[in-house]
Amino acid sequence: MSIVQLIVTLVLIWWTYQAYRLRANYKRATRIGVPLVYAPISPDNPLWIALQTSFTSLFKYIPFDAFSFTRYCRLGWEFHDRFRTFAALGDAFVLVTPDRNWLYLGEADAANDIFSRGREFGRPVWMLSEAPLFFCAYQPRCTNRVADALNVFGPNAEGAEWQRQRKLTATPFNEQKSKLVWAEALQQASDMRNSWAQQDQGGLTTTSDDTRTLALHVLAYAGFQRSYTFQSMNHASDHPSSYRDSLSIILQHILLIIVLPSFVFRIPFTPPRWKRIGAAVTNFKDYMQKQVEEEKALVEAGKRGSGTLISNLVRASEERGTDAARPAFKPLSVPEILGNIFVFNFAGHDTTAISLAYSVLLLAAHPQAQDWIREELRFYLEGEVSEGWDYEHSFPKLQRCLAILLETLRLYNPLPGVPKYTGSQARTITVGKATINVPADTLVVPHLMSLHTQPRYWGHDSLTWRPSRWIVNEAGTDSSDIGIRLNQERLLVPKKGSFIAWSEGARNCPGKKFAQVEFVATMAALFRDFYAEPVPKPGESLSAARDRALNVVKDSNVELLLQMRNPEDVSVRWFRR
Repeated sequence: MSIVQLIVTLVLIWWTYQAYRLRANYKRATRIGVPLVYAPISPDNPLWIALQTSFTSLFKYIPFDAFSFTRYCRLGWEFHDRFRTFAALGDAFVLVTPDRNWLYLGEADAANDIFSRGREFGRPVWMLSEAPLFFCAYQPRCTNRVADALNVFGPNAEGAEWQRQRKLTATPFNEQKSKLVWAEALQQASDMRNSWAQQDQGGLTTTSDDTRTLALHVLAYAGFQRSYTFQSMNHASDHPSSYRDSLSIILQHILLIIVLPSFVFRIPFTPPRWKRIGAAVTNFKDYMQKQVEEEKALVEAGKRGSGTLISNLVRASEERGTDAARPAFKPLSVPEILGNIFVFNFAGHDTTAISLAYSVLLLAAHPQAQDWIREELRFYLEGEVSEGWDYEHSFPKLQRCLAILLETLRLYNPLPGVPKYTGSQARTITVGKATINVPADTLVVPHLMSLHTQPRYWGHDSLTWRPSRWIVNEAGTDSSDIGIRLNQERLLVPKKGSFIAWSEGARNCPGKKFAQVEFVATMAALFRDFYAEPVPKPGESLSAARDRALNVVKDSNVELLLQMRNPEDVSVRWFRR
């Protein structure tokens, strides 16, 4: 048998096995009693993910939506589909794949119920792992894929162990930390705005890169008390030696770090870029470990801590761990501290940076929204950025600025979904008036993109970016006095389960306040005294340039997170008002 014949035979055997698995899962899915759709490849198949992310420009032209059989194979299909499938099939449907069945929920009460039953619907820990791609891609039930991808830096917990770590790690996210975030975000955003305002009439195309720099610098200061000027960021260091440069390289290449085994980056003949990634991972680990050791020494000496996230974690762990009556709260180990610190860095950087990039371009395309938040900023914040813009008095009042973030996350949430898992037991779910019996080994996914855009929750213009929908006038009157109007405004409280940008239940995001404070401070520094607009191309009107900017925003794709495909296609210029 020739090599070609062998390859063809192996491919046929593999596809036959896949067809067998698809049929078996179809039989299980029919017992659930909801509409079914089919996909020949599971959305979490790592080889398929790697292929799509490596050839994004090619996959852009493949007509995934031409057939329902292929629509659901596309990475990030949830963003492109929005609520379309639910409008056609109802509030629940099952995506049948060779690996397993995915039950998607598009009803707010059902989604809220799932989040409130955290012990019954756990996290699918196999979805991201450090196991080699080739092995796990061909093992649909691969038990070796239980190690979370974040184990690169320290163990990630589940069950009772997660509960212990969550209680110990909640301490760093306090009001004192929010003050640091507010102050540093104001400073970084002011520096960034001044840099932008110095550009010529051609504007700048680096909005997305610059918001990543800002988010990284705020995180470095609030988390590690490392302060950097906005202009000094250097992504091209061949020998990353600092926390900031190492973390920047890691976050830029996080998908490779997740899907490839760690030893690959240490092989002598690997590409230079991969060696740089390996060096960044090693240096970041060494840096964090040194910080932990120094903090533990301060604790043992009875001295004050450094005030960093590592300091907070070490001290919270040591204090709770000394309580003999509560053995469940044993101190965090060094690997556990390192794992949690990386989670804070990853979750706190990319999601915030992406949301800022979307919001800046959306505001540049919507001058009326800039005027709307400027009314609030000019009323509550006096003078230039200064100590007078203190956190306690300023942040709670800037509801319109927060509405910009909420509306951006509603339509362009970096995370396309929050999957849950039934585990080894069958579960029941109520969807509308029907009770659904869900078999064991089924993924249950509250469909974030559908819940965020369903017209029944968000109105007839649910697909339109309109931040004012988040502001409710309690008095119901429209006073000509801006002070009276602002005093009557309150943030909308959406129906439970219809807005899950930070997840819900016990596993909600502990950094929610951190992100909100950073975002609002950035909006204040950028838009109180300045405005932004897209630069028209030759022969293009300003209105057409704004439409083009909106199209660039909508042309988004999921790699690890949702992000614009080509944000550099929009040049933005800034002017002082």
